[in-house]
Amino acid sequence: MQSVTNFFSEIFNNTSNLLKLISILVAIFLAITPKLYRWWQNYRDRQSLRKRLGADLYTRENILNATQYYIKPYCQDVDPTQEEEIRAVHGVQADLFETIDKQLANPKKYKFMIVLADSGMGKTSFVLNYYARYWRSSRRRRQYKLALVPLGIPDADSYIKNFPDQSNTVLFLDAFDEDTRAIDQDCRQRLGELFKLCTNFRQILITSRTQFFRQEEEIPREVTGIVKVAVVDAGESRQYQFYKLYLSPFSDAQVNRYLKRRFSLWKRNQRRKAKKLVDKIPLLTVRPMLLAHIKDLAQSGKTFQYSFQIYEEMVAAWLEREEPFVKNKAGLRKFSEQLAIDLYLNAKARGAERIHYSELEPLAKRFGIALADWQLRGRSLLNRDGAGNYKFAHRSIMEYLFVKRFLELKPEERTMIGWTDQIKIFFVEMLRYCWESHQRLPNLTHVDLEGIKIKLRSESKTLREEEVKQMLKQLNFFDKDRNKQGMGILHLYLKSGEKEKVIFDLSTGLMWQQSGSSKYMEFDKVQKSIEKLNREKYASYQDWRLPTLEEAMSLMEPEKKSGNLYIDPVFDGKQEWIWTSDLVKGESRAWSVYFYTGYCSLGYIHDVDYGDGFVRVVRSGQSTIGGFLQ
Repeated sequence: MQSVTNFFSEIFNNTSNLLKLISILVAIFLAITPKLYRWWQNYRDRQSLRKRLGADLYTRENILNATQYYIKPYCQDVDPTQEEEIRAVHGVQADLFETIDKQLANPKKYKFMIVLADSGMGKTSFVLNYYARYWRSSRRRRQYKLALVPLGIPDADSYIKNFPDQSNTVLFLDAFDEDTRAIDQDCRQRLGELFKLCTNFRQILITSRTQFFRQEEEIPREVTGIVKVAVVDAGESRQYQFYKLYLSPFSDAQVNRYLKRRFSLWKRNQRRKAKKLVDKIPLLTVRPMLLAHIKDLAQSGKTFQYSFQIYEEMVAAWLEREEPFVKNKAGLRKFSEQLAIDLYLNAKARGAERIHYSELEPLAKRFGIALADWQLRGRSLLNRDGAGNYKFAHRSIMEYLFVKRFLELKPEERTMIGWTDQIKIFFVEMLRYCWESHQRLPNLTHVDLEGIKIKLRSESKTLREEEVKQMLKQLNFFDKDRNKQGMGILHLYLKSGEKEKVIFDLSTGLMWQQSGSSKYMEFDKVQKSIEKLNREKYASYQDWRLPTLEEAMSLMEPEKKSGNLYIDPVFDGKQEWIWTSDLVKGESRAWSVYFYTGYCSLGYIHDVDYGDGFVRVVRSGQSTIGGFLQ
């Protein structure tokens, strides 16, 4: 005790030491205060959300995941998935919260708004955090009321109808892509129904996956003939613009901010490991939902090439944590995969992608899985709402588990109706991984390709240079000169034939000649050569043709793979460049694809010296994989 007293006496008697101590204490205070304040704010937000929303709309897990370590995103008016590279966003970015604040302050101009983003980008986290912030501010509450309804619940329309004081209420409608009516019918038709239902609200904001709309044109630009305008000032339009905003991918600064929040100062080693993982897989960080699992991913020490591998690691980590409780890890996984199939296929009948707790144990028994009711409810990847319904913590996890189980089903048990874009991505990734790692492919007999293939133009046309540039960027095709950041298509090539070899591309539904012409051929002689192939029924088919530029460029790889060519080595490397059926208007030139240089260009069709190229024919219309072998 005396030594401690002497220690502090020495410090206080020495001005220099005292100043050092004060500086250290101030530094500790400044370092801890923001964290304490943020913790207290997050705690208040969670309590506020639980009290005002209730578990019937969002579960405790939803709220916790949305508010813990939350980083406010940026937004832009350009779809980031259309950029040359998702991390190199050129759209003008702005703080999302500030942008929405400005739009809500002007209800005459911004009556209808939609926030779009890909899976896992944080759309629900945004609406929950914005809603919580609203209740922190008495000034905002005096300006308008704010209501929030997830469209994935079966009685969403009833919630909307029963809100009081609608003319003074801003309504947030979350997850339009989970609305079963929007899934089952034309999405524009369902939007129209919601507009009519929400006519009397002050303003309406909708969130949705971008890919839920098959093309940009499906998202309405104007809302007319629906909204009742009681008073219109002179010079004002009776039309309302439908304003679109896209969530921006996380910047490096935002990722670093998240890692600092996720791993405190005394967890520097974990933060360092997480940062190394982020540097290896930068595309992981543009999706905050995946970034939230960075701890499990960092501890695995594995490398990831495809997104499904990241989900597999998350699920595996969860199963390891649950093993002491369930003692049946394999059974819990099987049940989760079977349930993902059941939830997705029966969403229409149940009104949402969820199931009542009373159905869980009977479903497990039907699947032949020996798990107790409490294990299914308490130790699964499911969240519960106040009415006793269960759904997966995140929809993309359900989609991943759906594909895992789908590939193990018997062909006659499979259904491919209404697949989401994320399901299609997981499906092709898993098959591609099997193919690349020389694993045996699952039984794909009679798999219907129409629901998953990328549709490319098959009719020839005249193309200008500007149209080619637009096509390359829209389809994200690699071209060394015009779209250097293009990643191309994730192909799954299947081989067939012994003498007359053909390659079937699962991703596009196209069947290609594995080799092609053995010599250069003038364009004028190409058609006669193809007619000869059809007469002779090359590989038993008579509908071979010259590919369009879209189809031929789909074969272009973003790096050299076949010797010195930008094409997969599954194809013969002799055909270094090939003709397409697309011409240039008013000119005697046709578009060609050059695999040895990595771009497309024009060839003269009547020039004896420079008007020649190889021919690789293609055919379309393939609807099933049939007997193709790996």
